[in-house]
Amino acid sequence: MPEIPEMEIYKDYLNKWVKDKRISEVNVLRVKSVNLESVDFCHNLIGKRILDITRRGKYIIFHLDDGYFLLTHMMLDGRLFLLPIDESKEDQPIKNLKSEVVNSGAEDLRQRIKQLPGKPSVIFGLSNDLVLFFCSLTLGYLRYLSQDELEAKLGELGSEPLDPSFDAQEFNRLLTGKRGMIKPWLMNPKNIAGVGNAYSNEALFGAGILPTRLISTLSSADRIRLYNSLTMILRDSIRLGGDMEEPFAPWDDFTGGYNPYFKVYDRTGKPCPVCQNVIEKSEIGGRNAFFCSICQK
Repeated sequence: MPEIPEMEIYKDYLNKWVKDKRISEVNVLRVKSVNLESVDFCHNLIGKRILDITRRGKYIIFHLDDGYFLLTHMMLDGRLFLLPIDESKEDQPIKNLKSEVVNSGAEDLRQRIKQLPGKPSVIFGLSNDLVLFFCSLTLGYLRYLSQDELEAKLGELGSEPLDPSFDAQEFNRLLTGKRGMIKPWLMNPKNIAGVGNAYSNEALFGAGILPTRLISTLSSADRIRLYNSLTMILRDSIRLGGDMEEPFAPWDDFTGGYNPYFKVYDRTGKPCPVCQNVIEKSEIGGRNAFFCSICQK
């Protein structure tokens, strides 16, 4: 599932390529992926200009010029793909932007555009001959929301770990008095927004803390190490390209660059990069935990 680094990279790409563009066409290929009837969803979006794109936790938020917002969550498999249209190229897979985007089906598009990172769920035709695909939104979604509706949704989220106001003291305050194991707590978006399975595993390894450790047993030094490990890993992943293997656009050779740097996540049976002990896996709260039983206590 995309987490803070992957969504931050999406946000930066969208601001570079999609900000200030106008939505000229909309095709809803999976009706369950949007919060309105398809006709109403399309009617509300067509003609709107995208003023800004921001991120909160794992959400991407499109700010529209009608005062409304488009909230999107990729969930497990959702991906974005931007396709520039060049009518002059003979091998261009889409020749007529409006008719092809509006009338093509998902499987037809996947056959014609081999780089799509999944089955298209919703498609935007944008000004300047761009097409933005929201793919594989089986669990993910798009929500057209008012200011009040957006604030209510975002109000459910906890602290943003890369916010300048989020320091070690605030992290310690959030942990004070809490019960249960540390890994599920880190992954709960009501506590920390945007941290999932991959980066919670990595942060705990970097701090030398087992994912099964009870929060009540963490010392002040443990908490500081965990704060430093979490924020450093998130920033490093953003800088290096995040974890997703699927590119954002045909020219994108940056996305996924952090994948080789994972130390324990999804490395069951491989040697620990510090002590060479075998990386272990167990299930905690329904999610896989990856750890080194020598380096983590």
